[in-house]
Amino acid sequence: MKKIGLLVIAGMVFVCAQLGDACVGRTLLIGVPGTAGDRMLAEMVSTLINERTGTAVKIQTYRDAKEVYEAVKQGKVNIIIDNPEHALALLGRPNEPNGKKAYEIVKGEYRKKLNLAWLEPFGMAQGYAPVLTMETLENYPALPKLLAKLAGALNGDAYAKLLKSSDTGDKSKKAAKDFLRARKLI
Repeated sequence: MKKIGLLVIAGMVFVCAQLGDACVGRTLLIGVPGTAGDRMLAEMVSTLINERTGTAVKIQTYRDAKEVYEAVKQGKVNIIIDNPEHALALLGRPNEPNGKKAYEIVKGEYRKKLNLAWLEPFGMAQGYAPVLTMETLENYPALPKLLAKLAGALNGDAYAKLLKSSDTGDKSKKAAKDFLRARKLI
C-alpha cells in the first residue's frame, strides 16, 4: 500500500514539474517603432503586466511600423501599440474624423483580416490602444481586463508630462512605473 502511495505521489510530482516547465521562459513580446512616445506606451504596458502578473515582458524596438507588423506576421511579437488613424491607413481605408468610429472600424477589420484584437484605448486624443495577437489573447485571457485599467488613464496632458520626463529607455521605464504607482495601478 505504501508503494502505491509513493508511486502516486511521484507521479503527481512528475506531472506538476512538467506543467511548471510549460510556463517557464514564457515571455510576452511588445513590438514598437523606435519613437519616444511608442516606447513610453510600451513601458507602461510592460510594467503593468509584469508588476500585476509576474509575466516577463520584453520590448522590441523596430525602425518603423512596417517592421513591427512584419514581426507580428512572423510570430515574433505578441503585442503592439497602434492608433486608429495609422491602422486605417494600413487597411487602405480613408481617414475617419470620428475617433470612436475609427476605433470600431479598425477593431472589426483587424480581427477579420489580420487576426489581431484591439483593446480599449489609453484615452489620448490620438486613440492609441494595445493590439494583441489572437493567440496571445487565447493564452492570456486576463490581459484585456488588466490592460483596461489603462483605458482613459492617459489624457493629452498626462502623456505630454510623461514624455517630457523621459528621453531614454531607462528614464521611460522609471517614468512609467512612477505614473502607474501614482494612480495605484501597481
